Amino acid sequence: MRLLCEDLSVSFASGRRSACALRHLSFETREGEFLTLLGPSGCGKTTLLRTLAGALHPEAGSIARVAAPSDRNQDVLLVRQEHSLFPWMNTMDNAAFGLEMRGVPRRARERRALELLTRLGLGGREHLYPYQLSLGMKQRVAVARCFLVDPAVILMDEPFAALDCQTRLVLQQELLDLWEQSRKTVIFVTHDVDEAILLSDRILVLSAQPGHVIAEFRVSFLRPRIAGLTLTQDFLFLKQRIATQFALCANQAEAQEEAEHR
Repeated sequence: MRLLCEDLSVSFASGRRSACALRHLSFETREGEFLTLLGPSGCGKTTLLRTLAGALHPEAGSIARVAAPSDRNQDVLLVRQEHSLFPWMNTMDNAAFGLEMRGVPRRARERRALELLTRLGLGGREHLYPYQLSLGMKQRVAVARCFLVDPAVILMDEPFAALDCQTRLVLQQELLDLWEQSRKTVIFVTHDVDEAILLSDRILVLSAQPGHVIAEFRVSFLRPRIAGLTLTQDFLFLKQRIATQFALCANQAEAQEEAEHR
């Protein structure tokens, strides 16, 4: 599936005033693309994902979903920064929850869930509850739950932001392995330029609030990719270009905030 956003604007009521989160934002995904959004805090990245998922309605503009022949459904699912697991369910039931909602019989859904959980390093932990899992394990369960229901588009809102560096690298590689097998359309939000380049086919940089696309970077490194790519000269050159643009956005956001408090 492809998503086409045209002239999108989203605002929120703030007391007697209205705060504009997104204004005249336009972009489109490509089929099976891993697209990453970069931008300063408060630029509307999470608002955009929630709007794409259907949780928010734009006040102007449109979002079109263009199905592909290979799509089994038209679902657009969001993986949040917080793992959002049900505390009263064990690992197996959390991972298989989407399949249960679709009426998949218990034996079939548990077989599919166990296969993916084992692949993600959670074999033997399927009967543990969220409070018994590390943060990285919880995020693995959340990612497994999303991939198990086989959505047409996956939205990921900084899913690895709270993890330590080592765990983050491991989960990035696991996500790449899953994505390269399924080739789902993914829209990924991060503040980490290294992460964006390592994972993405294309990177969009958003302006300070109200957010709109101000720069686009294509990532042409061959796949599969490994963490060692981040040390190459070509990687560092692209990182510098993106970081420069990202810094301009951050400075713009800071200047805007100062102006509002004068």
